[in-house]
Formats: sequence, C-alpha cells, structure tokens
Amino acid sequence: MEDKQAGPDWSAVREEYEERLFRPSMICKRHGISPAQLRYRREVEGWLSAVTHVPSQAHLVSRMLKVLEVQVMRLEAAVDEPIDKQVKALSESVKTLDTLIKNGATKPNVEPATRRDMTELRAKLVRRLEQASR
Repeated sequence: MEDKQAGPDWSAVREEYEERLFRPSMICKRHGISPAQLRYRREVEGWLSAVTHVPSQAHLVSRMLKVLEVQVMRLEAAVDEPIDKQVKALSESVKTLDTLIKNGATKPNVEPATRRDMTELRAKLVRRLEQASR
C-alpha cells in the first residue's frame, strides 16, 4: 500500500501492469488508485497493454519474409504491367528485412539463420528482373 500523502509509486504500478503481475483491479487496490487513474497513466505514458506482446526478432523476420514472398509473387504475375512501383516497394521491404537481420545478428548467441533465405530471395528477384527486362 502506498502512503496517501506521497501518492502512488507510478513506476511500480507500471511494472506490475506491463509485466502482468496482477490484474488491473488488484493493482488499483494495491496502490490506492482508481481504474480511471490507471487508464489515464497508461494512455498518456504509452504503457504496453495487458494483451500486447512484444514480437521476437525471429517473428519479425518471419513476417517480413512472408511479405517479400507475396511481393515477389505479385511481381511474377505482372508480366505485361510496368513493374517500377512494385520493384521499389520490394526494394524497401528487402532493406527493412536486412535491417532486422543485422539487428538480430548483433545480439549475443543469435545466429542469423535467415541470411540464406535472404540470399535465395535476392537471387530469385534478380532472375525475375532479368526476365522482365528481356
């Protein structure tokens, strides 16, 4: 319980909330705050929601690979259409994926297992661009 004079320890409240140590109603009771106060702090300070999860590096890379695969399929299907816009979007996605992989590779004990996938995807894209330019 908090001292009513000093006010709640908002850093402790945030930690309990974001780490899901207690339900929001219990956090309010423990710290002597109202649900409206908790909601206000959460919204103003951008706390993670109780249902939000932080995606892992591997999950982000996996999702980006799926996005790239869809873009490559669209590029392959657009044989008679100008492909400049699609190539630019694909290029931006590849840069994003490359950044994700580099960030993962700088962490200790993490192998960038998707490097091979990235190389294969780039090779596929180069082959497709060569076919389109002929």
